[in-house]
Amino acid sequence: MPSSTVQATPETQPSRFEWQKSPNEAWEREIDECEIFYKLSSRQGSGCYPVTGCASFTIDVPNVATTASKTDAEIDVKGAFQKAWMTLCHRHPTLRSRIEHDEKSGGWKRVYSTLKGKDEEQDWFSSTFKVVDADVTPLQWFNNDSTNFETSTLFLVRSKQSGSKEEAELPQTIFLRCPHDVTDGVGVLQLVDQLFSHAATAYEQGAKYVSPEWGNEHERLSPCLRVAAAIPESFSDDQTKHFEEIQTRNGTVYSHAGLLSLPPSSVAVASEQSKRQRFPLVLPKDTTERILRGCKTIAPGVSVTHVFMSALAQALSQLQPKKEESYPVRYVNHSMINLRPYCRDPFKNPEHAAAAYHTVSAQALGIDLVVPRTSANVENEGESNDFARIAAEVRDYYKRVRPASPTDDQIVLAPLMFKSLTAPSGSNPHAASDPPFCPVALSSIGNVSSMVNPKHGSFHITNIWAASEPIGAGVALFLGTWNGQIELSGVFDTRYHDATYIEKFLWRIVNCVCKGLGIGNRVTPGQATPVEAMENKKRKRDEKELHPGNDEDTSSQCPNKSPVRSALRERPALGNVQRQPNQKVEESSTAERRVEETKDV
Repeated sequence: MPSSTVQATPETQPSRFEWQKSPNEAWEREIDECEIFYKLSSRQGSGCYPVTGCASFTIDVPNVATTASKTDAEIDVKGAFQKAWMTLCHRHPTLRSRIEHDEKSGGWKRVYSTLKGKDEEQDWFSSTFKVVDADVTPLQWFNNDSTNFETSTLFLVRSKQSGSKEEAELPQTIFLRCPHDVTDGVGVLQLVDQLFSHAATAYEQGAKYVSPEWGNEHERLSPCLRVAAAIPESFSDDQTKHFEEIQTRNGTVYSHAGLLSLPPSSVAVASEQSKRQRFPLVLPKDTTERILRGCKTIAPGVSVTHVFMSALAQALSQLQPKKEESYPVRYVNHSMINLRPYCRDPFKNPEHAAAAYHTVSAQALGIDLVVPRTSANVENEGESNDFARIAAEVRDYYKRVRPASPTDDQIVLAPLMFKSLTAPSGSNPHAASDPPFCPVALSSIGNVSSMVNPKHGSFHITNIWAASEPIGAGVALFLGTWNGQIELSGVFDTRYHDATYIEKFLWRIVNCVCKGLGIGNRVTPGQATPVEAMENKKRKRDEKELHPGNDEDTSSQCPNKSPVRSALRERPALGNVQRQPNQKVEESSTAERRVEETKDV
């Protein structure tokens, strides 16, 4: 297997970013700007800035009618994932690496040490493989009870709330949680796919499965983005000037007096009491199909990503306060771009999934809209915000920022972009303004089935997603498809928003899509997937215990929708990326989650 520690010419691989053996027998290298950004984006006391890959699954188990046989099957599953986790980390040793402060240089370095002996292996394994027996659903556990971690950790959650009554299935959920400086949205999904492949093999072979031996796995350590994408160590004067010109143009985009954000909806709580939570919305297959068809007719080259980005901007404009006269507003965002296809061999392949190979678009997207006057007809309030026009603008923007080759500006300037987004040393990147400015960004994960096989041996993946935490007071939205259904999810901080409000906001976006595409009836919560339907039953049971929100009803475009109380209602939430309106170039609400602009649903 090719080694990422092989030396190359100085023109393509800066030596300070190469893995080198240290005097204490560890492997070390300097981290690049992308890794520094995520390292310094960690919340105090959180251990790291995380990215999560989650998969719920069932297993084909014949003759499990008795409690004893079901217990044996659960033990077999646990053992299979234990072996799979060991194998995955052996195949991707970067998962076990850590970032340390280099006292000598004053900078940061990534360090990897092989496991020496069974005791050291057991200490590492017991701290990174966790089995959780929960009385709540896996999502509720994730939102409210998941613990902080410092290094990549696998959680196997066995929930009493998510069980199927079918005797031939044993539903469970895994959460693969990694520092974002170790991998990204595409990478963590590739890792989940490989994890299930190893688990299926281990489950089938049982006691015959041979675990790997530690010692030479350092040959597979993944390099940083600079090395993988062959980005020169230094920039020419022309490149630096070009980037500064882009920054100046971005400053003009951000200088608009009416930058759009999502009005806060939560009663203020102390930062240490807030949480980051995720709320998913899964659309029916028929609605998904109608949206896909509608994209082909609204304008040439328009994708689902473009349509939902347009609807997001419209939904935010509809939530702004109306005045006696109409007034202009602007939605501003950056796109996260997957750079794996542009990396050198072998780093473009899933064998190097444990690496953050993406960038934030250097150019900002600006969408101009109008908030209608108070007396405007609600039915016509979107006329001045023509959906087809906005979708075409978004399409053209994505086309401009998509890299054309491995030497494209988006790739070469990636280190400068991450450096411009990194918070100054000693500052808090999650600090919000007063009142909080809550930007909303959308990341398109794409067709997850193209990255994850739904069946591995006896394992059937029923649901899968990837998400990261936003920064500051923003809200991160993720768009993807799985099993022929579009999923739109929101990650937010309960310090600024509650789940019911986010749910209504997601429905507003979906109905802006339906109205903009002219595809007929609006979508209502009653059309949820079976997974969400189970959550809805739980919400109904808890409804009397939950307080109605004091937020604005963002579901006004769903006339048939009665407010659905979320089971997450009074629980902390998942984050957001801070962007202040007076900053020259701000990070999009979800830059770190913008998993892959180049993949469309």
